[in-house]
Amino acid sequence: MEFEDNKQKTGIITSRECPLCGHHEIGYTTMDGEFHPMRPGSLVQVLEEPETPATHQEDMAVHQEMGKEIKADLTGYKAWVPAPVRNDRDLRMKYGVLLREELLAGKITGEIYESLYLSKIVYLIEQRPGTPLPVLLDRFFAAPQLASGLPRQIAANLWQELDEIKQPALLACEWLEKQDEDSLARMIHPRSKDELTDQPVSDAEFKKELEELTMEGFLELL
Repeated sequence: MEFEDNKQKTGIITSRECPLCGHHEIGYTTMDGEFHPMRPGSLVQVLEEPETPATHQEDMAVHQEMGKEIKADLTGYKAWVPAPVRNDRDLRMKYGVLLREELLAGKITGEIYESLYLSKIVYLIEQRPGTPLPVLLDRFFAAPQLASGLPRQIAANLWQELDEIKQPALLACEWLEKQDEDSLARMIHPRSKDELTDQPVSDAEFKKELEELTMEGFLELL
């Protein structure tokens, strides 16, 4: 059977909720982000090239380069979290991010926070926890397929496919914009202000906590 070049598409197997009816469906997402559902009778072409030593070395170099954003030198970074939740350990681990000291001199906007939050996800992926990431994603979300690719690709997959991953950033951004009681209540839900623990922490201790946070620990907080 012959195939026309303009009908061939390459993508990564992913899953999503159908925007029309909400049911879970499997398909593939092309490099431009377009989702194509897989139906009975769909033709699938699987391309798997054997990994050569050179290819492996190149992949490792990319991983190392991507990890430099935070991991290469943490001496110039500080830990930051919305002030109302700083003294509650679980919430500061959930919402806390690492940022360069010079950013603290200005206002942390929602756009800045979202970028820092995604960098946090990349950092956690890079930590190589004892439990493989596909196993963790299968345990918490039944979505091991999202662990495919380089750290930033995986982080983008998690952001796009899992509301549980995206929600903390959206709630923190809402509080940064409004800083009112309603946005705070949504950020700490299902707890109330009276239920928050009071565990003051120094800047150095807070930073160390975030450095030692694992992906498994973070997912448990969600």
